[in-house]
Amino acid sequence: MSVAPRPPNRRLAMPPLAAAVVLAGTAVLHAAVPPVATAFIEKHCVSCHNDTDKENGLDLTSLAYDPSSPANFALWVKAHDRVQSGEMPPRKKPRPAAAELESFLRAMSSTLAASEQPILARDGRAAQRRLNRYEYENAVRDLLRIPWAQVKDKLPLDGEQHGFNKSAEALDVSFVQIERYLAAADYAMRQAMGAAFERPAPAVRRVYARDAFGTFSYWPRENGTLPDRLAFPVLDSRAQPDVRAGRAPNSTPETKEREAVGKVSSIFSDAGGYGWGFSAPAAGRYRIRVKGYSIWVSGGGIGRWFYEGQGAEKAPVYWLPVWHRPNLDEVWPGRNNEPIGLYAQSAGQTRPIGAVDFNPEPTVGEIETTLAAGEAIRTDGMRLFRTRVNGTDEQYVNPLATREGMPGYAVQWLEVEGPLEDTSAAAGYKLLFGTLPMKRLEAGQRGGVPLENIGGPAGGRGGFGPGRGGGRGGGRGGAAPALMVEVVSEKPPEDAERLLRDFTRIAYRRPVRDDELRGFLDLFQKEFALGSGFARAMLTAYTGVLASPGFVFLEEKAGRLDPMALATRLSLFLWNSTPDAALRALAESGELRKPDVLRAETERLLRDPRSDRFVEAFTDYWLDLRKVDENSPSSTIYNDYELDDPLKLAAIDETRLFFAELVRANLPARHIVASDFTFLNERLARHYGIPGVQGAQMRRVTLPPGSDRGGLMTMASVLKVTANGTTTSPVLRGHWITSRILGLEIPPPPSNVKAVEPDIRGAVTIRQQLAKHREDPSCASCHIKMDPAGFALEHYDVMGGFRERYRAVDEKVKPVPGYGMNGQAFAFHHGLPVDAAGELPDGRAYRDVREFKQLVARDELPIARHLASQLMIFATGSRVNFSDRPALDRILARTAAGHHGVRALIHEIVQSDLFQTK
Repeated sequence: MSVAPRPPNRRLAMPPLAAAVVLAGTAVLHAAVPPVATAFIEKHCVSCHNDTDKENGLDLTSLAYDPSSPANFALWVKAHDRVQSGEMPPRKKPRPAAAELESFLRAMSSTLAASEQPILARDGRAAQRRLNRYEYENAVRDLLRIPWAQVKDKLPLDGEQHGFNKSAEALDVSFVQIERYLAAADYAMRQAMGAAFERPAPAVRRVYARDAFGTFSYWPRENGTLPDRLAFPVLDSRAQPDVRAGRAPNSTPETKEREAVGKVSSIFSDAGGYGWGFSAPAAGRYRIRVKGYSIWVSGGGIGRWFYEGQGAEKAPVYWLPVWHRPNLDEVWPGRNNEPIGLYAQSAGQTRPIGAVDFNPEPTVGEIETTLAAGEAIRTDGMRLFRTRVNGTDEQYVNPLATREGMPGYAVQWLEVEGPLEDTSAAAGYKLLFGTLPMKRLEAGQRGGVPLENIGGPAGGRGGFGPGRGGGRGGGRGGAAPALMVEVVSEKPPEDAERLLRDFTRIAYRRPVRDDELRGFLDLFQKEFALGSGFARAMLTAYTGVLASPGFVFLEEKAGRLDPMALATRLSLFLWNSTPDAALRALAESGELRKPDVLRAETERLLRDPRSDRFVEAFTDYWLDLRKVDENSPSSTIYNDYELDDPLKLAAIDETRLFFAELVRANLPARHIVASDFTFLNERLARHYGIPGVQGAQMRRVTLPPGSDRGGLMTMASVLKVTANGTTTSPVLRGHWITSRILGLEIPPPPSNVKAVEPDIRGAVTIRQQLAKHREDPSCASCHIKMDPAGFALEHYDVMGGFRERYRAVDEKVKPVPGYGMNGQAFAFHHGLPVDAAGELPDGRAYRDVREFKQLVARDELPIARHLASQLMIFATGSRVNFSDRPALDRILARTAAGHHGVRALIHEIVQSDLFQTK
């Protein structure tokens, strides 16, 4: 039923009160706009939103009310919300009386809710969906006890709906998807088999730097490597010129424990880092220790002759050392600590696994980590410069070099202990094959399953190989050929049925039907009949299980969730994985239905280390942390940030640790906007200008009074993902902050409106450009809401560094002196000054981001409401619908006494009907 066309006197014709339509057999009220609302619209809205003016493309005189149409229903919800927020009628129009406004809102609210509720009751709030990449990886890891397995990288990227990868609309299923599931499942099960095969006993292995990096690493190579990128021998914080020149042995028994190899540059360059020739002999936990210390190296390592005369009379007059080139024959004790990164490497991929600090005195740093079989270990001076070029000294300069010299580090030895005792190491194999033995196949034998990375690059069972793994990147894991193994079964058909029944019962989150089990047995029998062998045939059947709807899809029926579906939803919410045995047992017994039991399980899951997955996945999408590498700092304007991975990694850690602390300590939701603490290490603290933080380890830091940091919006990670690497835009940042932090929905700009691009030449500021842009009324209505947050953040560059002036590039203007982490000279100059002042839509003014945060944080309810809605979307896969709003209000009311503590919000969400119904 529609609102009739506007008559000549511009009055709104009244439609019939209601009509009934039937959708899929269910009667749904197709109500008209209530008379009181029609009168309100006629009086306050149609003067602009009519068939002639159509402000913002909206004609309320002919707009139907059709709740069966999502787009139509959304328009009426938007109309309700804009009136409720005070945006409509606009300020220039007469304001409605309070009673009139309340009557309109009450009438529209009840009509909208009554129209939506039958549809949700019939279909549920969320459609059936599959596991996303994160969830699938965690589910397979937990099922097979293989926490190191990189499963999600083998699957196609997920879509995004309502800001997350948790909704059916974003999680399609295609032939490619199924094919990738099969391949990923096969890879995962072979990882489980490899972890159990001839598992080596725990051992401590140490390699000395002088043994790993021979004298070849001291010498320039054929391309004339400059000394910045060479390794050099060090003994007791002093240089060894004779050793470097080959006039003395590289190592002696008397000095072996004190010998070291030094560097003044970092990894990700032609010179590389330290690769120790080690590869993990088996997947598992390892304890890694590295010993070394910081050093100071004199400059002037190379220089240039200056000549007089011409032709045959030309003669050298004097030699001028180049101050920023290291003199590797002059080494001294360090003047500061140096952070040393540790990395795991395999198949051309490198991932950070930890960091330690070297002091001026010899230091032993230790980390514990999980390694996959065949992964190698590399170490690196994290903050040192990362040049990628070869050639003469004019091409790059060490930015840390001074006229007195430059920092470096010397490493003595690396020690690896492991694989550490782990009673679950063979659990995945036991789930797959029970107590059946596994044997190695000889060359030429049929059947079997290949296990990659068993044996390591040097043969045997990994460890430190005899070859050097020095500065050119040696020691990369995964070089050994695959080993073929077979599982021995005396009764293949009987064993297959028994093992498949047990495996499917645990893998599925519901009872397995007989026809499903027969289908998986058919897969086994067909593969076994081809002569593939027992192990290969079983893996074929198991891949069918792990790619089947019973494992991949969530089985939720409309209405209240059954106990197992509730357990699955809870586990996917807080562990981003499927339920463990304890949670399944409570579901199977029906106990999980009890509120106190459900609350206790929620608390157990939050206290478990696996809740880190929730923090990672939630912040990856809510705050777009997964996009942190989608752009890199400009090599022209921001080469002081180029290749600065320690800063980027610390920025991500800060945000995740901060949110985890909000959950752990049940801190009020307003901390999202303004907080008196954050998490820092030395690199990030230096970036923020906060003194007193030393070392590579992240820790909670109380911010100094008046600090502009604290809260999400001034964190480097957020400021990076809201910039493009070259420029910042208050429009883009403002839209991001208002939608992700403050919960305001801003529609995309019309297609005919050009984007406002910052001027990198520095002639005009973005604020000046936007002032003209906002003169258009159709633009001003959105910019008035999102620009204030963007202007407040104008003091922050593309990596979140504070600035008083914009950077600009103009070849006619002399650049700022200095060099970036890539060794290249700065090309930018300081341009126009930054103005971070602004005004909120309600007229309240602020001078900078500190005052902006204070104004926003005064009203904590909208902040908490939006956080709760984001958590609800992540937990249920559905947005908060109009008729869901009262339930969300009840959650907020129950957490109000504690100022909406984040942990309390999570508990109340789990206890809510919205969470416990489809």
